[in-house]
Amino acid sequence: MPLDEALGIVPYQQISEELVRLGCLLSVMMPYGQASEVLRQWSGLSVSGASLWNWVQQVGQRAEVALAQALAVQSGGEGVAPEQIDAALAALPLAIGADGVMVPFRPTPKTPCQTRHR
Repeated sequence: MPLDEALGIVPYQQISEELVRLGCLLSVMMPYGQASEVLRQWSGLSVSGASLWNWVQQVGQRAEVALAQALAVQSGGEGVAPEQIDAALAALPLAIGADGVMVPFRPTPKTPCQTRHR
């Protein structure tokens, strides 16, 4: 089936793109065996570490092709078209927050110096 091939669907495939994305995300954050176990606990589906490795290879190859195409377009002087998003998503407000945990404490109150002057 030409459409199946274009979509990357193989005969008797029983996985969703969402499951592949979750499996790949887990696999880049932890070893494949551990990602397999976490995926099983979260989804109830058993996917081997070897399958996760294959998924990461396939998704990575597609990402490399997409990046190469975008870079070729950009190097040719054309702008890269932004990814289209759903109108409902675009209408949502944007909220950004920070908690300041990484801000250094100053030993001398009301001064920009990090060290005490005498």
